[in-house]
Amino acid sequence: MPEAAEKYAFEKFPRRKLALGVTRRQLWSALTTEFLVYGGKGRGGTAYKLADLGELPDEQLAEVVPEVVPGCEIAVRGGFAWGRPPLARRPIELFPLDSPALTAFNLFNGLTPLGAASTRLAQASGWDEARSFAYVRGLFLCLVMVGVCRPGG
Repeated sequence: MPEAAEKYAFEKFPRRKLALGVTRRQLWSALTTEFLVYGGKGRGGTAYKLADLGELPDEQLAEVVPEVVPGCEIAVRGGFAWGRPPLARRPIELFPLDSPALTAFNLFNGLTPLGAASTRLAQASGWDEARSFAYVRGLFLCLVMVGVCRPGG
């Protein structure tokens, strides 16, 4: 079952633009999220697109505050966390409940920056800071790509 283990090796998430597959049904939600991300410029932040998150330097991404997309349903079934983004027809398997992803995901609450979530994961897992941040970064970006998470406002 090495393939399944690779699927959840979030620390190996590549540095690249995010491929955001948006259906016509999800278009309004995606546009709203893009507006919120770009809207940071009006409050003195830096303007960037959602797809650019995968290319941000760690120092900048560490300041991002992740949150679950409003209206997204999160459920537990069969030993996995599942998410159904708004307007999605079916839930998506997110990660096994017995993985470090559960600790990190519980911190994607709209209050805790990715850097702080990474520190908490390092403490809970015994991992070094670099591995912990890579894992939290990868989990967040994977969840952004499937429409479950976004940068908080």
